[in-house]
Order: sequence, then C-alpha cells, then structure tokens
Amino acid sequence: MKALKTIALILISAVLLSGALINVSTEPELQASVASISSGDTIMLAAGTYDLTSTLWIDGGVDNVAIIGAGTDLTIIRGAGMSIDDPDVPHLLWVGDVRHLYIADLTLREVYYHPIQFSSESGAFAPHLNNVHLIDAGEQFIKVSAAPGMTAYCDSGIVENCIFEFSDRARWWYTNGVDILATGYWIIRDNLFLRIRGPEGILCGAAILAWQNAIYTTIERNVFIECDFGISMGNPAGPGPYARDGETTYDNQGCMIRNNFIYREGDGDVGITLNRAGNASVYHNTVIFNGTFFWNIEYRYSATDAYIHNNLCDSGILSRDGGDGYLAGNIIDADNSWFVAPSEGNLHLVAGTDAEDAALPLADVPTDIDGDARPIGDFPDIGADEFDPGAKIFDVTGTAHNQMGYLRMRDGALKWIG
Repeated sequence: MKALKTIALILISAVLLSGALINVSTEPELQASVASISSGDTIMLAAGTYDLTSTLWIDGGVDNVAIIGAGTDLTIIRGAGMSIDDPDVPHLLWVGDVRHLYIADLTLREVYYHPIQFSSESGAFAPHLNNVHLIDAGEQFIKVSAAPGMTAYCDSGIVENCIFEFSDRARWWYTNGVDILATGYWIIRDNLFLRIRGPEGILCGAAILAWQNAIYTTIERNVFIECDFGISMGNPAGPGPYARDGETTYDNQGCMIRNNFIYREGDGDVGITLNRAGNASVYHNTVIFNGTFFWNIEYRYSATDAYIHNNLCDSGILSRDGGDGYLAGNIIDADNSWFVAPSEGNLHLVAGTDAEDAALPLADVPTDIDGDARPIGDFPDIGADEFDPGAKIFDVTGTAHNQMGYLRMRDGALKWIG
C-alpha cells in the first residue's frame, strides 16, 4: 500500500503539477506556504495536527496547485470547534481565484462555518477533493458560494472517496454535507455521509444539495447513513438572484443520481428530492428508511420532469406540487431481509429477492455501486447492487469507517479497506 501511495504521489506531481514541492510540518509553515503558493506548486503536509491560528486563504490567480497530507488518520487540520465562533478561523480553507486545486489525504475538522468554501464569485474553478475526512462542521462541510450577475462559475468539481460526518449531530439546522450553488458538471462519487442530521427534533439540510440552477451534476456510488435528508436537487424555494445564467424556472437541470445506498433507522425526511429539476435521472438507488418517513423519493413542482427507474425502496415514490415523472421498474416494498446487513447500512442484496433480474436495462447504468458490470444474470437487478453470489461483501458501517480511518478505491468503485 505504501508503494502504491508513493507511485500515486509521483504521478500527481509529474502529470498535474510542475512547480515547487513544498514540505511543511508546522502550522506557521503551512500558513506561509499557502500565502505564497504559485501555479504548479504542491504543498506536502507531514503527519501531525495543525491547529489553525488563521483561515488558510488560498487566492491569487494560481492554477494547478495541490495540498496533500500523509493520510486522513495522520494529517489533521483543525479549528477551535464547530460551536466556537473564532473570528480568526471562520473556515479552515477559503478558496478564491484558484483553478484546479487538488486536496487529498488529510482530515479537516471542528470549525464554526465551513471546512472548505469555494468562492465562485472570486474565481474558484475545478476543485478536486480525494480521500478527505471532514468532521463536525458548524455549517456546510463543502460550500460553493455564488453572487448575483455572475457569468463564470465554479464548474467541473470532483468530490470522491471522502467521509463527511458529525460525531453526533449538527449544532443547528443550517448545514449540508456538500452545498453547491450555480455549478456545472460536478461529480460527487464514492463518498460516505454519516449522521448529517440536526439537533434532536430538528431537521437539517440535505447531505448533498445542488441548487440555484446547478446543471449536470452526477451523484453516484455514495453511501448515506442516518442522514435527515439524502440528496436534494434544487431547493423548494426555487431559483433566486444567485441562479446560474439568471434562470427563473429551474433550480437544477440534467442531474444523474445512480447507484447510491441511503439508509436510516432514526427520524428524518425524504431520501431523494427533486425540486424544479429539469430532465432529472434517478436510476438504481437503494433507499431504506424503516418507516421513519412516509415516502423515499419525491419529485416536486411543475418544472420538474424526472426519469425514475429501477430504484429499490421500502416506501413510496411520490409526485408533489405537480411534479412530472416517468416511473418504471421500481420496487417500493423491499424488506430488510433482502439485504446483507441493513442495520449497518450494508444494502448489498442477498440471493432470491424480488429485485433480482427484475430491472429494465439502462445504458446509463452499466455498473453497480461496486463497479460490477450489469447484468450478472439475464437482466439487471433493481437497486444499487447487482447481486453476485461469488462476491465478497465489504463492510460499510460507520464504526468500521472510523476504525479504519479512510476510504480506498478498488477497481474504480467504493470499498472500505482495512
């Protein structure tokens, strides 16, 4: 594993970056290297905990830069706490006029506002987060902000192999895991969202929210465990002054939501919600709520037109407020006995369920949550998992996650590797 990681870092430096390699091991060194970063530079953080004395302000019109730690369990950037309003460290990282920023192999935790804010209005573009663990944000874990009248946007972001979690609950309702406004072509894949939930008795925002006419967002192969809301494409309030291109009808367009596990035993709201979402695709997701809400998937308002196919649920799929949808191949009465370990969020199928060989073939979903090709039998299986009688089932529990430290990719799909 160490050899593979070394090779990966060499490839990152050789292919993406052409500037200086800056090694830091103290918080003052980190502050200084960020303040003076130039295009092509890579900042390498040694193992250790970096208690910030000031937000890391990354700006200055630079391109192709990276901040890479020694591993999520080894390199930790920390604020004063999600309930402590520290005026010097409102965020951990604030990203302005920076294109193609790569952040990997570290933990960001305990800050009053955002662990990371990307400022579209300042020129942020095409960020890439890989193997980052984010813990206890006071508001949104990843925030992409916008401003009225913009003509350039923070497009082409990638968030992959990351963990978003509250140790227990948010400090108040105003939080999300990933909150992106007016973005285009973002990919959010192979992540774990754990306990994205409000204070007891209070709902917080969705684990993933793409709104203000966010376009062509792909959300795939993620796992959501005990979150108040799973995925929200558009906000019920609709597009406003921050909407991309001045859009007034749609709050989201062209999204693809496929191959996600969403599981909950505690109180909460809907798993997938489409709000004024034009040309939305919701394919092969598994949503199990154990009676904690009245329906699992919803499509709302007359501006929404959605294709909702081959989803495996234990409750209904509902049109609200005139939402238009084309439904086919869904199951809404799944039982916990259909899954390997549902109480742990492991929604891989067992043999002999009604989901097996029961789905409509979809060209847009050639693989499942594990990267296995569809179909294995005569037809694809309904839900995120394609049952494979010979496959090893990987652990997807939050407890195991915390013990292991971080996600790893195997064969292009989500795996938790010890």
